[in-house]
Amino acid sequence: MLSYSCDVRRVGLQRTLAVTKPAIPIRRRLAAIFCADVAAYARLMRIDEAGTLFLLNAHSDVLDRQITQHNGRTANTAGDSIVAEFPSAVDAVRCALDVQERIAAVNEDVPQERRVVFRIGVHVGGVMIRNGDIFGDGVSIAARMEKLAQPGLVCLSGTAHEYVRKVLPLSFDDLGMQVVKNLSTPIQAYMIHPSTSVPSRTLPPVHRHNEFNLGRRFDRVLTAELTEITEPEGLTAVEPAVFASLHDAPGFTERRVAERIGCDLASVQRMMKHLERREWICRAPGAGNRPHLFSLTPEGLELYARLHPAILAVRDRVMATLSERERDSLQELLGRVISANETRRTSP
Repeated sequence: MLSYSCDVRRVGLQRTLAVTKPAIPIRRRLAAIFCADVAAYARLMRIDEAGTLFLLNAHSDVLDRQITQHNGRTANTAGDSIVAEFPSAVDAVRCALDVQERIAAVNEDVPQERRVVFRIGVHVGGVMIRNGDIFGDGVSIAARMEKLAQPGLVCLSGTAHEYVRKVLPLSFDDLGMQVVKNLSTPIQAYMIHPSTSVPSRTLPPVHRHNEFNLGRRFDRVLTAELTEITEPEGLTAVEPAVFASLHDAPGFTERRVAERIGCDLASVQRMMKHLERREWICRAPGAGNRPHLFSLTPEGLELYARLHPAILAVRDRVMATLSERERDSLQELLGRVISANETRRTSP
């Protein structure tokens, strides 16, 4: 009986604590709200789900960088959409235009039917903030502007337009008054008129038909992307390949590692000495007079676990303009060229 009474009191106390638990506070402030989503996202996913996701991830990196560079903060994300807030309409519009310009440059080399293109809406108004998310009428109006925007363009509410029209040298198309769900008063909308200038291509036409120039520039792109990850760890762009080899098959000799990563023995020996000094790999004597065998240390395994997903993300970002089938074809073609030439160079 005593146990039952204690249980009842305990349950009652838990219910009381649950009821009296303080609610998460809601803050209010004025902000420039930026809403973006992908036009025809469902159709793109039906055509090529994996390729669309690769390209969306690459574009999302562009969005994240531009939002941060323009003093913004990402508030809400869901699937193909993103909501951010900025301290001023000018920051929000500059960010939106930079995002569209950079994504358009990437899309130049993507087939028309596979292009991931954003629509962006901007409004200035009051928002409510809870747990970092923003909501309220201001967000609803920005979302309505986004739906009005043509793919690749930016649409502003009348309020946002008043803030930027005398500051930024832009031309606008007046879309008139627009109805917003749950608001009794229509909202004026303006589309930022697209620039008539065509951005210059970074790849000269002559290079598109020269395999040597393409290979050189492709190597430069990959090395630059990998260096952003490896340099902070004190690694070269090639050394993660040593980690991968020893992770997949511990107990390799230096010569075997060189064969696996396609590098000359002298370079591999220098890398192994460097990694051993950093205590990321260790050696064990081979049987008899055989060469030493190398494996990752616990610290090396920890570093590899940190690097591996970042390197996969780089691969997806670099290859984002290709469909999954095109990526498979590129890997096969590169493999054939590399295999044939390495075999030729090592044959007697």
